[in-house]
Amino acid sequence: MEQMVLYILAGVAAASAIAILFVRQVFYAALLLLACLLALAGIYGILQAGILAITQILIYAGGVLVLIVFAIVVTNRIEGKPLQVESHHRLIGFIISAILAKLLLYGYLQSDFINTNPSAKEIKSFGFALFTEYAAPFEIGGVLLLVCLIGAALTASSFKKSSHE
Repeated sequence: MEQMVLYILAGVAAASAIAILFVRQVFYAALLLLACLLALAGIYGILQAGILAITQILIYAGGVLVLIVFAIVVTNRIEGKPLQVESHHRLIGFIISAILAKLLLYGYLQSDFINTNPSAKEIKSFGFALFTEYAAPFEIGGVLLLVCLIGAALTASSFKKSSHE
């Protein structure tokens, strides 16, 4: 049962991440990002990394994403129309994503993760390692998201100043 829920959550995370690529309205992309982040929190919970799951919900889903949605809503009220994004490099993006998908699939198939059925003790040790040894990449990703958000806010504010002059 636990493994089935893990696969369902992984499917939700992957499907919402892929759907973000095809959505034109930024608000819907933010909602899909929320679904992806919550699915990842569920995966952390199943892997016995409760602290990471709570951190994922509180910091990313609760903090950063709410700030993004708030910025989108405020921007929509100022402009009076929904914020839409257009893609100009679809072919290059598709080629790069196909190469990355092939590399990830190759790595997945080469691992012995498929053939093993981990016990609860192994899953707990994995969750513990994820929180202790590999917590730095998780937190670095959070700092990177914060820097991107600040950069986007600065870019948007400087763009509005230059367009009104």
